[in-house]
Amino acid sequence: MNEPLLLVRGVRKAFKGVQALAGVDLEVQRGEILGLVGPNGSGKSTLINVVSGHYRSDAGSIAFEGRSLAGEAPHRIARAGIARTYQIPRPFAHLSVLGNVALPPMFGQVVMDRASAEREARRWLEFTGLAGKAALRPGDLNLHQRKFLELARALASRPKLLFLDEVLSGLTPVEMDKAIGLIRAIREQGATIVFVEHVMRAVLELSDRVVVMTHGKNIAQGLPRDVMRDRAVIEAYLGSAGA
Repeated sequence: MNEPLLLVRGVRKAFKGVQALAGVDLEVQRGEILGLVGPNGSGKSTLINVVSGHYRSDAGSIAFEGRSLAGEAPHRIARAGIARTYQIPRPFAHLSVLGNVALPPMFGQVVMDRASAEREARRWLEFTGLAGKAALRPGDLNLHQRKFLELARALASRPKLLFLDEVLSGLTPVEMDKAIGLIRAIREQGATIVFVEHVMRAVLELSDRVVVMTHGKNIAQGLPRDVMRDRAVIEAYLGSAGA
């Protein structure tokens, strides 16, 4: 097997005595879509925050393309080729939709001047179906459009690895179908994707592999349908009585 694009070993993170990550191991292979699932509070978003540099880990190692990310600032991690979205969209309210998407290319893997960044932004607004909203403020968008704005911002930095944190939550079935198609198209453009999601239909449809977390550690991994039949996974979601 080729060297993983991302290799996480024994990563730990605590907040005021609460162990959010308790020794997580994770491998992400280049070109795959990896589903990262688990009950609320299992540590999925914390793991994304640690890998992207938002938090520093307390222990363990993280390597991207064979290079350690230990102690790296978020902007350096972004420049290395890692991008992420947020569960709750976090656009800059005072900037237009176009302005929001033009910012990441100025600081991402391929650093662009303002004119080039705006051209790149228009490309991804077209890709996500937001080209007609370019002049609006984020507050003028509905939830579905704000989620896609998050995607466009992440994609504009031309990431090698893209973390999607619950981009499907709150969407209608029709909007979800569009989002699933968009995630497939992102992979076809060459990005590797790790997506955190509670919508099991999307996990089963999209994932090449699934990793399940609970209590800050991974308890199962493998093919989606096999993993979701694992007794330990069922107990994590439903409790032993449900299993």
